[in-house]
Amino acid sequence: MDNRNFRIVGNTEAQPLLWLHGFMGSGNDWLDLARSHFPDYCNILLDLPGHGKTRIPTDPVLTNMLSEMILDLARTGYEKFIPIGYSMGGRVGFHLHQLAPERIPAFVFLSSAPGLKTRDERDQRILDDEHLMDKLESVGFEAFLKEWYAAPLFGDLKNNSSLLSTLCQKRSTNDPKLLRKALALMGNGALPSLWGSLKNIGASTLLVTGELDSKYSNLNQKMNQEISGSIHQSIANAGHAFHLEKPLETARIIRHFLSEKIEGE
Repeated sequence: MDNRNFRIVGNTEAQPLLWLHGFMGSGNDWLDLARSHFPDYCNILLDLPGHGKTRIPTDPVLTNMLSEMILDLARTGYEKFIPIGYSMGGRVGFHLHQLAPERIPAFVFLSSAPGLKTRDERDQRILDDEHLMDKLESVGFEAFLKEWYAAPLFGDLKNNSSLLSTLCQKRSTNDPKLLRKALALMGNGALPSLWGSLKNIGASTLLVTGELDSKYSNLNQKMNQEISGSIHQSIANAGHAFHLEKPLETARIIRHFLSEKIEGE
């Protein structure tokens, strides 16, 4: 995968897990979780376009970039893989399924959804994202991130001073101009709704949300009704970024799902 920054940890001969981070994150967001709880899997920790060390092509088209990534994975020996996507990364996972459902034996979606349903909603989100990036460039990362993580969907994360400090330090390494381009490529306003395609997902699917994130909890309950054979789990006393707040609980739920759906086959 020459055009994308990634690292592989764990057992390179085992079932590949493709870890897809959220907005402002990087593949390294998963490093501790993968090393501590999934050492027996082949963990592919990818930087999405505009994040970490992965840049955005001059003429970016997400479907082309994802198609190239799928081919690169196959050339590397990973014909099939299980996407584990958080928020924006989960949205990318839905589009991977559109392109190559036969390569995906299972899904794990963390605090994610298949896009906004209407054109009006998406147009408004594009405007909101532009204003969001204007604000970031105006006030700087420190002030921006404190307000970002104080949003209701993140629950009590704002009171976790140690985690908040670590997150702010990591997120501040991003380039605001690249983040703006990333939203134009993969944001909720940029991508079409895939709600109508949920019924076509035949792979085993795990949906996980934080109890304090009512928005995505409600969305995932609706998704659970649309995806045949999907499972929806909730993590208590955690918000949108529950995988960072409660990594042990997150790992247990994912491992249990994989042991039942994958290891048992």
